[in-house]
Amino acid sequence: MVAVPEIRTLVERGAARRQVLEGLIESVPDDYWERQDSGDAWTALDHLRHVATVDQMLLELVEAARDPYEELWAGKTDDVEVLEARRVELMDRVREQSVEALVETMRESRERAVGTVLGMSVETLDREVRVAGALNEWGEQLAFPLRGYLAVWVEHDGEHEAAIRRAIATPPDVTTLTLAARRARGNR
Repeated sequence: MVAVPEIRTLVERGAARRQVLEGLIESVPDDYWERQDSGDAWTALDHLRHVATVDQMLLELVEAARDPYEELWAGKTDDVEVLEARRVELMDRVREQSVEALVETMRESRERAVGTVLGMSVETLDREVRVAGALNEWGEQLAFPLRGYLAVWVEHDGEHEAAIRRAIATPPDVTTLTLAARRARGNR
């Protein structure tokens, strides 16, 4: 099967974003992963866990899009809390993985996602997708074409790359330093 040119372009843009993210990951010192930007609920490592697992929801969405009668919801839910719980569940599955293992999980997940996306038909790109909590200016559920969802997916790595950069540029707080010192003394 020959990939639709529009999809091929999206996948190539996503690959370029992923390459930049992986370059950043390689340069982050081990003791910086627990850092957190003051305005962010996640640490740098949490952002990496999310990127390593989020493609699973895309896979599910694209597979569901093959059924022309199935209503498409990101995360298979119209409930904001259930969607967030799904994101947390995926991240919890890799909570104990090292950074190196997370990078491998991230690569494997992206490879599966790219293969699935490249197999999509042009008709599938026009299917409407909904994301729980995404509302229009009148408070109604927003629906947009799957091609729009894929365009956001392509940019997703860049958002988390920026969040990781902000987190690692933030000096650790006193509590984090104290806990790190205690851990270091305990390992001797």
